[in-house]
Amino acid sequence: MRFKELLEYKRDITTANLGEQLVKAITLGAQSSVGNTLGKIKQIVPGIGVTSGSEVTEVMAALGAYIEEVLKFFEDADPTANKQYTEWIIRRFIDGGIRYLEDVDSTVAENLAIYHELKTRRMIPPELMDIGKVKGNQVMVFFRKVYNIYRELPEQVEKAKGNADEFYNDEDVRIIIPNDKEAACYYGQGTQWCTASTKSTNYFNSYNKQGKLYIILPKNPEHEGEKFQLHFATNFYANENDVVVRLQTLIARWPQLHKVFHNQIMDAFDGEQSIASVFLATPETLDNWDDIVIDNISPSIEKHLETPVSVYNWLGLATLEARIKQHTETYSGADRFNLKMKIKALDKITEYISSNKSDSLAVIDDVLFDLTEINRAMGDKTITGTTSQILHRMLPNVAEMVDGKRVASDLKFKIVQLIWIAITHSLDPYFNDAFDQST
Repeated sequence: MRFKELLEYKRDITTANLGEQLVKAITLGAQSSVGNTLGKIKQIVPGIGVTSGSEVTEVMAALGAYIEEVLKFFEDADPTANKQYTEWIIRRFIDGGIRYLEDVDSTVAENLAIYHELKTRRMIPPELMDIGKVKGNQVMVFFRKVYNIYRELPEQVEKAKGNADEFYNDEDVRIIIPNDKEAACYYGQGTQWCTASTKSTNYFNSYNKQGKLYIILPKNPEHEGEKFQLHFATNFYANENDVVVRLQTLIARWPQLHKVFHNQIMDAFDGEQSIASVFLATPETLDNWDDIVIDNISPSIEKHLETPVSVYNWLGLATLEARIKQHTETYSGADRFNLKMKIKALDKITEYISSNKSDSLAVIDDVLFDLTEINRAMGDKTITGTTSQILHRMLPNVAEMVDGKRVASDLKFKIVQLIWIAITHSLDPYFNDAFDQST
């Protein structure tokens, strides 16, 4: 899209060319509860008859009937009199560069005003001049680059710090709770958060009514301007570009956050395990986990690795062997031979684990000490990818398991699952009965 085309915005032409795509993009946001989409639709068109239970076709029809109001909402975010950026805003919402409807009249409006001011003053470098080339996931990065130029202007005055509480502070991170819009803007400087907007609609009050915001300021950032904002009430966690991040990713980087935010997420979701799956351990467990592993869990598991028979019983292989034999009776030829090989492989596996007891226990300890990974696996009531990969090290090579004959890899995976289930019998008392031992 050339700059000349940006100057040619006309509502009727935009309706014909982009109206349906725009309505579809907004509808998808409403159906998936992205951001505050449904609430924002009702602000744009007061009295519109759409709810969280409305079908896709209903939402699309309702929005289509009010396309004039919808387009005006996007036009209002354009700081220019001739609406030279409006079509760009709409196209970026359609291609996902602008992800949330609430960002249009906050983050986007603010940054476009800054961009246009700098461009008018001829303070934009050549590589940032053509906004028409900025598409998709480049949008928020582009806005941050523009803002960084703006914040260095000599006439800029330091923002008021507002009212904020320091929630946590250690050698790795500082965590701030903003109590008013001024604090949200001060600690959100350089971000694309709608709660940090100063020149357009600011959504701090809207979010703060639902629950506190937590801003993480890394002491050793991986890049300039790195910040994170967490809002447990809406299960929304984002980096400085307003891109969603997984809570598990942050905990993996800073394990102390597991304990720091334990109460927040349990309160926000009332202990719902499907959502709070990484917070299943009690605070007492978090405080004493290493001692619990060394003094209680590891010794209780070690006794099961003494002999092939004890390993066999610990993993409940009698049931698995019975199932294999049952299938053997219904197959013939190569399939029947392979099933018999699986039965022989069970003995080889138990012999291998017991004869390599120290190594096997070391592998189990690798899982036990990773409290975050255990939480995730226990919460999902199934073995996770990371846990599965670690426990695979307990087993011999599948291709050489029985006299050099290949045994189906699904057997090895099944054994890994059984090892995990057996381990969870020792873990379960410490994880709020998260794991159903009957499975």
